[in-house]
Amino acid sequence: MGRFSTIAAAAAVLATLAACGQADRDAARLCRLTLPVLNPDGAEIAVLRAVAPEDDLVRVDYTVEIGGRSRQRWALCRFAHDPIRGGRTELVALETDEGPVTGASLYLMRRFWLETPDAQAADPGAG
Repeated sequence: MGRFSTIAAAAAVLATLAACGQADRDAARLCRLTLPVLNPDGAEIAVLRAVAPEDDLVRVDYTVEIGGRSRQRWALCRFAHDPIRGGRTELVALETDEGPVTGASLYLMRRFWLETPDAQAADPGAG
């Protein structure tokens, strides 16, 4: 049981960490994708940082420039991992410096924005 079990245990830990890392990246990306919807058309968005204070939370701090005026803002996204959909990361709550985004607004954002090619192209933190 010695060396083989140690290698197997290490491999399992590394696989788990890799999966967590991908989930964190997916969550951060989904949270960033909400930013264009939360701000007016034509706003220049620059992501300052994205942190995960808890396993199911991502906070994105960013600046938005509208009409030559710059303002710091934030978005706090809560996620669930849906085992039925292959462990897919799903946005279940969103709060901003202006208050929560709830109900139909959150549903419509998920349904008609987050999964579109336009959202992927508008990712302010990509590249």
